Amino acid sequence: MLSKHKSENKRTSKIFYLALFAVFVFALVEIISMQVEISQKNAELESISNELDSVLVVNEQLKRYSSDEYKMEYIEQIARDRLDYSYADETVYYFVPK
Repeated sequence: MLSKHKSENKRTSKIFYLALFAVFVFALVEIISMQVEISQKNAELESISNELDSVLVVNEQLKRYSSDEYKMEYIEQIARDRLDYSYADETVYYFVPK
């Protein structure tokens, strides 16, 4: 009777350790997947933050150009940047990367 009780204890102990190991593996997998997700979200946050910074810069430029004293400067910048216009006496150089 005593040996039957010992074998039951060993089997229960093995099941307990197997269940504990399974819980440990599950927790480890969850932690790793959360770390991967956190790093992806941090990269996304950095990208959005950079985009926000550039939008804020453009917004400040547009606020500046909305005042009457800078409207001609804004029109000149649009003509230069988007339409490739320049003054008649001006030489424009373009640098083409190799």
